[in-house]
Amino acid sequence: AAPLALRLECLFIGLITLFLVVSASAKMGLYIGTYGLTRLRVLTEVIMVFLGLATAMVCVWLFVPKFAYMKAVLLLALVMGAAVSWADVDTVVAHYNVRAYQSGALDSVDVWYLTGLSDGAVPYLQELTQDQDPQVRDTAMKCLAWRNAEDPDIRGWNYTTAQAVEILKGYVVEESEPTFTT
Repeated sequence: AAPLALRLECLFIGLITLFLVVSASAKMGLYIGTYGLTRLRVLTEVIMVFLGLATAMVCVWLFVPKFAYMKAVLLLALVMGAAVSWADVDTVVAHYNVRAYQSGALDSVDVWYLTGLSDGAVPYLQELTQDQDPQVRDTAMKCLAWRNAEDPDIRGWNYTTAQAVEILKGYVVEESEPTFTT
């Protein structure tokens, strides 16, 4: 085992690292609360949670040397990676942004960003076609008309895609690409 003074120094560095991770995560939370979610913000938060937990495991290992911290960190990475892979991040982003906008937590919603997400965002774009703000409503209708409503073959089929295809069949495809205005 390493000398106690060295372990205490390493613990101090670990605690500073935890403080930095928590403060960065809190800042990202403020940013999300102001501007909404994006894929990158979700994945950044996931990485920050991973770094915080991995650092905490190393801090435990400093005083409990039999703790197999590397196995625990690898298992944590596997579990978090699988959860992010299986989760439909685009649907989570669209759901959060539209609900936060509708509840007034967000002042505006970036409809063009939602259009660039996967098919999981289509039901939320459809909700925005009923919005009180005519600019949001018209932009959402244009974006839905612009999206591709083709049925995928069996290799690309899933429930979300099938649901999006059914929703998009009701919108007329415009001849030109939409113009991006802010």
